[in-house]
Amino acid sequence: MKTLLTVTFLLLFVSLPCILALYDPNGPVTLVTEKNFRDEVLLTEQVVLVEFFAPWCGHCKNLAPEYKKAAENLKGLVKVAAIDCDDQSNRNVCSAYDVKGFPTIKLFPSQAVPDKKNPGSFLKKPKDYNGARTVKAIVEFALSEIPSFVQPISDKNPTKKTLTMDEFLAKDNKTLSKIILFTNKEKTTHLYKALSVEFHNRLLLGEVRQKESEVIERFNIKKFPTLIAIDKQTGESTEYTAEKFNYENLAKFLNKFALPKTKPYSEEKKEKKKEPEIEIEPYNPEIINANSQEIFDKECLSKPTGLCIFTFLPLESEFEESVKEHESNIQILKTVKEKLHQEFGNSIYLRFLWFNSIDRGSKKLIQDFKLADVFPALMVLNPNRKVYKPYLGPFDEEGIEKFLKDVVKGKVKSYGYNFNVTLNKDDEKKEHKKDEL
Repeated sequence: MKTLLTVTFLLLFVSLPCILALYDPNGPVTLVTEKNFRDEVLLTEQVVLVEFFAPWCGHCKNLAPEYKKAAENLKGLVKVAAIDCDDQSNRNVCSAYDVKGFPTIKLFPSQAVPDKKNPGSFLKKPKDYNGARTVKAIVEFALSEIPSFVQPISDKNPTKKTLTMDEFLAKDNKTLSKIILFTNKEKTTHLYKALSVEFHNRLLLGEVRQKESEVIERFNIKKFPTLIAIDKQTGESTEYTAEKFNYENLAKFLNKFALPKTKPYSEEKKEKKKEPEIEIEPYNPEIINANSQEIFDKECLSKPTGLCIFTFLPLESEFEESVKEHESNIQILKTVKEKLHQEFGNSIYLRFLWFNSIDRGSKKLIQDFKLADVFPALMVLNPNRKVYKPYLGPFDEEGIEKFLKDVVKGKVKSYGYNFNVTLNKDDEKKEHKKDEL
């Protein structure tokens, strides 16, 4: 009896490191179980490669190093997972997918289909992998299965599958922000396809090839690849400036503009999804006199979306000539505001404020943003992104209208700031930081 217990203990002692040696829980291969199989494999739009294995299986041990290397190569592109079918608690899953030998590798596609037997539920039909058990073969197979939700953009050679740039920019304007990749590659990369899967229904991803010369010139593209994001509310564009175009950096950048991530497939009966109601601000044709911090906060700084147009106008009310010049400048702004409202409607909030440039608070703003001491002056502020754009042209309808349209279309460079925007001298100001986006 003692000998039997000793042998049993030794077998358990030997088999335990065997299991651990196959796949590290913190390694590149995701270990799944019956408890998390649905979340990790079925309730995701990511392509998932799953190995059904047994830790005692010799072929599984031989495959493990290749499978781990494949997982490292596919990181961020395809999820690589494994499930231990020798574990009693996982055997229902292995049986459900008709696993009869080890190792068995199956690829679960991005898109699920409705389960006819269970209305309101979804299922995925996996594809068996029968190729060579090498890194190269496994990676090539997995990459070939990544779908693409990237929208080709072409003004030069439009087809049924492409949209013109204007059509793309107009699509789902109030719902999704847009991402545009300018590339010199002939085919969409696996990386960009994978990002289109990760951000499916959360962003609109478009792609412009180098041969689209008019579009390239329109956006002043100087290098490839160049990637820009266009905010759904303001229309403001932000360029991706990280040195490396890798999945981790790109996903971090895109998340700033994407809708929150949700599970794409619900296990409950779905009602038709209602779009969240957005409170529409009534159009105000007036130019707001921001002569106090309270008005400044209410009309600009506290708003969740939109752009603030600051105008610095000298007004000495005791002089008739100054009053007339001020009224003329206000009328210019009202005319421009009305034209922009007619063109863009309430899809983009442009909040016009004016400051008396001879007041102490206005002088503080001018100094904080390092604007030229020449009036009248104008700049655009995005308080939510903490960026601003100074206007350097003539203070007339044509110049201001063109500038603001270019701002909305993302054609004007932005500069970052890192201080509290305030009219009060007593507020502590942080060091000014000017960063070109």
